[in-house]
This record gives sequence, C-alpha cells and structure tokens, in this order.
Amino acid sequence: MNNTRRLLQIASILGVILIAVAIYIAKNGGADGLQDSIDQSFDSARVGVVPLEISDFTPSMITNSEKPMLLVLGESWCQPCLRMMDDLRELHRNVADVEVRYIDLERNREAMDYFPVRVTPTIVLYEADGKPFSPPEDFGISMLMYSSRDTGEHVFTVHEGYLTREELDTLIEALGNAGQNT
Repeated sequence: MNNTRRLLQIASILGVILIAVAIYIAKNGGADGLQDSIDQSFDSARVGVVPLEISDFTPSMITNSEKPMLLVLGESWCQPCLRMMDDLRELHRNVADVEVRYIDLERNREAMDYFPVRVTPTIVLYEADGKPFSPPEDFGISMLMYSSRDTGEHVFTVHEGYLTREELDTLIEALGNAGQNT
C-alpha cells in the first residue's frame, strides 16, 4: 500500500511539472518560441555574433557584410524550411567564414518585396560585400541568376527549394572559396 501511495505522489508531481512546462511553452510561442529563446540565449552568449534569424531586414545588411552569406528565405508553415532548420542552426554556430542567416517572410514582408521569391525556401547567395555569388561551371546544384533589366548587372543568385545537408555544405564551401578569391 505504501508503494502505491508513493507512486501516486510521484505521478502527481510529474503531472504538475508537465503541465507547467506545457503552459510555459504555450505562453512563449510554442515549440518554435522555445527553440528561438534557446537560439537567442546561445547567440547572446557569443559576443559579437549575430543571431541566425534576421528580424528586421534591410538591404544594407547584405552590402555591409564582410563575409559571404547564405541567406534562407522561408515561412513558418514551410515543411522543407523546417526540415532544413537544424542544419542551418548547426552551420550558423560552426561556420566562421560564411554568414548563415534565415528570414521568416511572414515577419519580414520587406524581404519578400526585395528578393525574387517564387517558392520557399529560396536560398540567396552572396560573396563578401554583397556581391552576388557566381557559381563555378558544372556546379551540380541548380542556381538561378537574376540580372537587372536596366543595366544587365548580375543582382541575385538563388536556389529554389530544399537542400540536403551535403548540398548546404557544398554551398558553404563554394562561398568560402569565393570569399578567399576576392
């Protein structure tokens, strides 16, 4: 009888803890909000490191970057974007010579107006100082290169759709090499 009572007490305590955690997660934006707070805590612990997600996009963020940039444009409901997020977080934390960033288009409508977004995710690639990335011949990952109608100047290089971790690593390597060659 004592064991049954003790098990009920333990189950009650665990139940209260689970309810408290569920309430905390619900009040703080669900599981995504919890992950965002973890990411922000991690990023704020690293002095001088920008967060993964760009919250207020401006074009100067790209032109003022001293490093090559892999910029993923996505939306909260986009399943391929969500599948890529763990890889993006890891790359953001561990790659020093390429900036890996994410823009949620639902929160940043100005980014939707600035970039040529037809599908999500759309991955935009820049060399240092905002120069559009020019992939080497026979690159192996499909890229779209956009030019200005007025000047013919190359303005965007994008990949549309999901990328595997291996493909992301290939892009990071190519961007890093482009940054060293400029």
